[in-house]
Amino acid sequence: MFCPRCGNQPVSDRVRFCPSCGFRLDGVVDLLARDGVPTNPLNAPQTNIPQSGELSERKKGIRRGGKMVFFSLAMFLPVFGFCFLVEGPEPLLLPASIFLAGIFWMLYYRLFGDETAPAPKQFQAAQFAPPPQQPYLPPPQSVPAYRSPVETPQEHSVVEHTTRTLKQQ
Repeated sequence: MFCPRCGNQPVSDRVRFCPSCGFRLDGVVDLLARDGVPTNPLNAPQTNIPQSGELSERKKGIRRGGKMVFFSLAMFLPVFGFCFLVEGPEPLLLPASIFLAGIFWMLYYRLFGDETAPAPKQFQAAQFAPPPQQPYLPPPQSVPAYRSPVETPQEHSVVEHTTRTLKQQ
């Protein structure tokens, strides 16, 4: 495998960083193994189609408004009985206002609610989480990063080999 930044061929395919430019190569190996599809779920395209079991913002709002209407209707009879004790219709203002609020709530979400499904909880939490800490230096490798003067340097191109051969002749 060649480095996509500088074109140098590392000594081994298990090297994590390019010895010439320092480009991280382990991610390139993963991309090649997956035919260029990233493994990060945050980079995956999000679909706007609600999954089964997930409710859209619109449906949740309409349900909430319906619950308010139901609660106000359930409250009406006890409050109506309380009106006879107080001898006035003032206590009926509470269930009437909750009823109207529920109707307006349902109407608002019916007209302006978003039909897209919310992102799954794991992605919502991952968006606000701090990025994972990367080590400042690569982990130690079994191959030393230095070269002894006895070793011959790695051949970088055909031209260098040809030039060296011509100098020796």
